[in-house]
Amino acid sequence: PGVTGASRDGRPARRISSGEWETWRFLPDKALSRWYPSGPWTVVATAVNGRGERVVAHAGFNLRRETEIEGLKVAREGNGVRVTGTLMRVDPVGKVDYRPFAGQRVRIRFRPEGSSRWKTVGEAVTRRDGWFTARVRADGEGAWRAEYAGTSRYAADASPQREA
Repeated sequence: PGVTGASRDGRPARRISSGEWETWRFLPDKALSRWYPSGPWTVVATAVNGRGERVVAHAGFNLRRETEIEGLKVAREGNGVRVTGTLMRVDPVGKVDYRPFAGQRVRIRFRPEGSSRWKTVGEAVTRRDGWFTARVRADGEGAWRAEYAGTSRYAADASPQREA
């Protein structure tokens, strides 16, 4: 059971009582955004009980910028399928929302009709304008999507599925 309120400095907080210790979770004034540098971050929390005993805890996480696969198209061509789209990333300079993400590998995935498993059937590398294209063999009916695995600085993304 917790109590939600505000801290002394007005920030929203949540208190959880458990015996002699109280846990306060401070909610940030604003969410992490593109203005924070990507990479490893560490959060340090210090708690002191009524007897003056201290406990310090550390937690780490890797902040990665958002990516997005846009405009995925799937078109049948003979006995194959052409899959095209654009990989975008949050602009690291902050001039615009998203910019093309060049030189990145995008996997082309296929899920046969009636199956729940996706399999990788091809790969493409994005051009300077973020655009990618791959021609892959079509093994029956099913759904297609593109996936970007991400990096240490940029998050992974998967496109919505498309039928061909």
